[in-house]
Amino acid sequence: MQKTLSADLSASKQIEKLDLLSWQSLNNSFRRRMVCRIGIDCGFFVEMNYMVNAMLYCLANRIRFQLYSETANFGTGVGWTEYFMPFCEEVHESFHRRYNFHRLPSWRRILKMCIKQKSPSPIVWKIKSSLKTCIGRFVALSVYKEYILFTQDVTINPDKQYTIPELGINCDYTTAYGFLARMIWRPWPEILNMVSILTDNLNLPPIYDGIHIRGGDKISESKLISGIAMMRLFDNKESRCVFVLTDDFRQYREMQETYPDVRFLTLCQTEECGYVHKDFLKESPARRKDAIIRLIISVNILLGARSFVGSITTGPSVFIMKLRIDDPLIRAVDCPRDRLASTLSMTISERAAISKKHSQHL
Repeated sequence: MQKTLSADLSASKQIEKLDLLSWQSLNNSFRRRMVCRIGIDCGFFVEMNYMVNAMLYCLANRIRFQLYSETANFGTGVGWTEYFMPFCEEVHESFHRRYNFHRLPSWRRILKMCIKQKSPSPIVWKIKSSLKTCIGRFVALSVYKEYILFTQDVTINPDKQYTIPELGINCDYTTAYGFLARMIWRPWPEILNMVSILTDNLNLPPIYDGIHIRGGDKISESKLISGIAMMRLFDNKESRCVFVLTDDFRQYREMQETYPDVRFLTLCQTEECGYVHKDFLKESPARRKDAIIRLIISVNILLGARSFVGSITTGPSVFIMKLRIDDPLIRAVDCPRDRLASTLSMTISERAAISKKHSQHL
């Protein structure tokens, strides 16, 4: 039995390695290229979502994907490889920090923003950003001696069938996304070792459930949903151990008091009272790194949970749900299960609207 298990694990590793090498070989064969910048102005998993979308866009359009991450807001000057093993070529030209950014909203959305804010400032912002993009293209042309694409050039069609015969991909957006995300989800061995140590220290059992509760500045985008509301989706007869990813220890305490028969586990610190992104950016690089490592470890634990409940408005939840979309025990507290796959491919504002509609009774 042990030999069979070892053989299966070995084969799995070989397949994972083969998939990565195949992608690298195909990616490096493309003539046109894009430099994707990660760690611009959002939380870690929102930024990662943008990056995987950029990888998928490049594959579908046969564009070579490269990465710029050394000024990422989640690191200490190293970037992606501070936490994960490298998967592609990285560039280091500093002009990307000024001219390479997320895709701008459409003019239709910009006009809606103007009406809502009763101000023309969104129009001014878009015009200035568009001019920066034009300047950035000239700078890139002078540096690389070729035309390159930026992060703001990425478009994703969630209804598209992605067919990449060289990689054996012939599937919808969510499945293709999961293929790429799992391929690059390779934390350094020392981080995986920390996962092992922490799970041992927590005495995490082989079978456990998981939830993600987001607090802090998320209230500016959507209604905050409590862990109590998420726990109602579990079968309490089966859920005897629940791992909680949260940024607010008060939520964790509330669940412990409400469900005394359930064993709750978390890596959240007792002093944490809700994540606020602008405050996080003011922290020292060392404290930011510690927080990101705990976040990565927590998500790694949740990827192995028997079941999971999260929200369609939060980056880690969306990432977990995309990677496990075919699992019926993966659910969102603010979206019907039969609409989950299509909802996860929507923009943040569209998901927030759906969440608001379905969480009114929570």
